[in-house]
Amino acid sequence: MTVNLMPEIKLNYKELSPCDVLVAGGGSAGVAAAISSGRAGAKTILIEKSSFLGGVATGGLVTPMMKNALDAKTLLTKGLFLEICDRLGKAGGGGVFKDGNPGWFNPEIYKCVLDKMCLEANVQLMFENQIISTETENKEIKKVFFINKSGCFSIQAKEFIDCTGDGDLIALAGVSYESGANNHRQAMSLRFMMSGVELKDLAKWLQENDKTGDSPVHFLDNGDILLSSAYTFEREWTLKPFFDRALKNNDLEKEDAAYFQIFSVPGSPGLIAFNCPRITPENKTLDPLNNEDTSWVLTHGRQMIKRISNFCKKYLPGFKDSYICQIAPTIGVRESRRLIGQYVLSADDVLSGKKFEDAIANSNWPIDIHPSKIGEKGQLRHPPKNDYYQIPLRSLLPKENEIKNLIVAGRCLSATFEAQGSARIQANCWAMGEAAGNLAAKRINLPKNLTKANNITA
Repeated sequence: MTVNLMPEIKLNYKELSPCDVLVAGGGSAGVAAAISSGRAGAKTILIEKSSFLGGVATGGLVTPMMKNALDAKTLLTKGLFLEICDRLGKAGGGGVFKDGNPGWFNPEIYKCVLDKMCLEANVQLMFENQIISTETENKEIKKVFFINKSGCFSIQAKEFIDCTGDGDLIALAGVSYESGANNHRQAMSLRFMMSGVELKDLAKWLQENDKTGDSPVHFLDNGDILLSSAYTFEREWTLKPFFDRALKNNDLEKEDAAYFQIFSVPGSPGLIAFNCPRITPENKTLDPLNNEDTSWVLTHGRQMIKRISNFCKKYLPGFKDSYICQIAPTIGVRESRRLIGQYVLSADDVLSGKKFEDAIANSNWPIDIHPSKIGEKGQLRHPPKNDYYQIPLRSLLPKENEIKNLIVAGRCLSATFEAQGSARIQANCWAMGEAAGNLAAKRINLPKNLTKANNITA
């Protein structure tokens, strides 16, 4: 028997009631896994380190979900993903863009909807818990240990699902993984929101000045305005004149202006979500698994946010009376640990539109690599036009000679650095999580009438 405990941590612990399926991490993949497992009749516990569900979608303010579709009518992710989008709309916190993307949402309403869906599926939610170790025996995880304000605890389960994003359970159980590639990382971001924006003024200006389609605007029947715009150094954007002046006047630093993207938020008049700042220092490579680096990202990112918000108030239409209303409590990490599993999804698989017999997700999102240093170029490489690739179930499973009762879902799936840059989007995480939860419930030999087949989103 091996107890994998973090070095120098020796704690007395209390053993809680065992469960059938334990899900670690309550982001998109984790919620999907827990709901599908719970609906299949498995006694399911979801352990989450934060005080809410949703992961980077809610804690990192990563809204909207990126589009995963061939066209406005041919969505590639269905199942629980479409159910949550529908529920968000009915709750007043969701919207469908004119390109067919149903994944526009309000992060705060999202938290409430996710809670309700998990409770309806009889999932036991355990917030503010950090997993610190595992106990393994005969190539199986027997229990996990975690800590909270009440002390140190353990839970036994028959099946475990790692949806932590960072692959924490993978690492603690001694499963093979990798991180980064050739000393490269994807950049981290620290997102924020500004309220008090006159969306009608901003929308009108974008409609009158957007000549290339980089700043689309869509008016919903309920009065919501969905819009987005962006700026980088690589091309001529609609917002370029404002950035040129701000850089000339030293109101922005080069790192502030290197990547800028905004989205409105359904159900929230006057609210703008920022997919920035992207943290890309010139003199260091940041590691999302290093606490010194992530602490620096938080402090440095907040200083960038102050400059960017001042720029918006001074230069952009509709922002005169706006103000920062929220800074994400969670860093936007794009890639950290990745499982080395039974199948490693590759860049060639993505770019060739490869299909698999054990497919559990369809996607045409491009290989989307954000550079980790200012001045470096990123990647944006697409699957074949009007086609898609698939993620196989084997990319969620450790090697056959490693842990047998562990499934992995979300951005820590088994994929190369480049392929993970495509597979990591929220729609794919929902599909992976749903498949993982169904598989876990199936493997514990529940009565046949309580289980269902693996989710295939085709």
